[in-house]
Amino acid sequence: MIRSRAVVAATPKTLAVSGLRVSLPDGRVLIDGVDLSIGEGEVVVLLGGSGAGKSTFARVLFERDELDAAGFEIVAAQLDLDRGQLGLVPQRGALFDHLDVRGNLELALRHAEGPRATTDEVPGWLARVGLDPKLAEPGTAVGRLSGGQAQRVAVARVLASRRKLLFLDEPSVGLDPHRVRMLARLIRTQVSALGISAIVVTHDVALAAGVADRLFLLSLENRRLEQLFVDRWPGALEDPGHDAAERGRWLVELEAALVSHLEEHGDKPPPQGKIPNRNPLAGVARAGEPLISPFKVAMVSAIKTPLQLIKYPRDFAIVARRVLAQTLLRPLIFYVIVSTLIGYTVLFVVSKVGGAGVRPDALLRQIGGSHVIALAPALSALLFVAASGSATNAWLGSMSLTKQTLALDALGVDRRAYLWAPAWLTVALSYFAVAALFALGMIAGGYAVCRAYDVPDAWALLTGDIFDPRPERARYLVRALFLVWIYGWGIASDVVAKGGGPKPEADAVTKGMTASVVACTLWVVAWELLTVVVVFQT
Repeated sequence: MIRSRAVVAATPKTLAVSGLRVSLPDGRVLIDGVDLSIGEGEVVVLLGGSGAGKSTFARVLFERDELDAAGFEIVAAQLDLDRGQLGLVPQRGALFDHLDVRGNLELALRHAEGPRATTDEVPGWLARVGLDPKLAEPGTAVGRLSGGQAQRVAVARVLASRRKLLFLDEPSVGLDPHRVRMLARLIRTQVSALGISAIVVTHDVALAAGVADRLFLLSLENRRLEQLFVDRWPGALEDPGHDAAERGRWLVELEAALVSHLEEHGDKPPPQGKIPNRNPLAGVARAGEPLISPFKVAMVSAIKTPLQLIKYPRDFAIVARRVLAQTLLRPLIFYVIVSTLIGYTVLFVVSKVGGAGVRPDALLRQIGGSHVIALAPALSALLFVAASGSATNAWLGSMSLTKQTLALDALGVDRRAYLWAPAWLTVALSYFAVAALFALGMIAGGYAVCRAYDVPDAWALLTGDIFDPRPERARYLVRALFLVWIYGWGIASDVVAKGGGPKPEADAVTKGMTASVVACTLWVVAWELLTVVVVFQT
């Protein structure tokens, strides 16, 4: 039987929630009057069927701003939590894929509150969760870990961050029964050893029974928390003192209680509540967010970049190196080949379709390098956003999709300083390098055409409009340099804005990439038209 009971008040440094009500944007009530508090050294388990609101409860704690922006209505008589003391282990661990195992823990240690930790502590934290300290050796990729190892590294990471209340979201996903029990013992051991508390959200009956001091069900009947087995629950079954027979009886009883509840209420939709009155201006702001967000990113990144470089230069360098590889180093050969072919093709076609009686070499001398400064900014920008920009957009989007950005927040790492600032600066600088490389490639392609027609001083001819333009053509060079400058910062801002936004599903990553390519293409076209009008009317 399922019964409810008021919960003992928690200490200020843990969690106290009273009267929490969460309504979806369409007015349906997902959570209605949840009361929960966690005491020091306590492990509480939240169970429930699909759609009961377990994930939304986690988002209330960690992603309140995103819920508000999405139109959720969140009301609570009391919602006391210290975000600096709240740590998260997302589903499947959400290890940072741009860092090795050691790097994941070092990041947590660098941003932990309290006395400054040293990187020498990494092997000790791995050993604490039952992992081989050799995993701390540099270069151990997180992708090489098994599911159980990855989950324990995620636990070690959040423990190293010295959080006082851990929130573990479906931590046993993908684990076999043996490793589920190992995980339960690990959680119990660390909670006791470190004097912390934990909330475990799970569907796994074995994990729930093995780890819980108290068991709660997010009821599909009344959308509230109901405590299971009040005054009867013997405590965490993985603690010493519980034999196999006792554990078996409780597992059967717990599973029966859950199955009975889901059979009766599993298909019951959330009740319809009052649709909240929406501020029309809020709707307008949401509609205009895609246009405004790149400018916000530019402003925030410009402020955060010098601060991050000073305070966390290593973090900055790690992210910048990853983005540099995506935007410049990997597609470098592609840009060289394409720019050279374009440079060759443009001059070759012009030489063949010149006016009757005009010698090709004379025509080439007349054109010089004007085609480079006219075409290189636009063509390099369009190719860059489609190739390099999309790669960085996809990486940032995957970090959001796999909850890596949420894990950053839960470690006390400012994602705007850690991700946005280095990504924004590196994308812009990479584009400047690509634009210069593209111009050089076009010159090289044109040089081959000039050599075919025995044009003397071909290199000086093709580079003259760049390095020593005639007075009447200097404005074309100024236009080209201005466009490269404005394209670089514009592309960087849009890529980070759309890649770094919320990604609730995989399709959102693709949409973000497509939206960025479209927006940046329009950005390039608009500036091309505007500057052409200005330059040729002066």
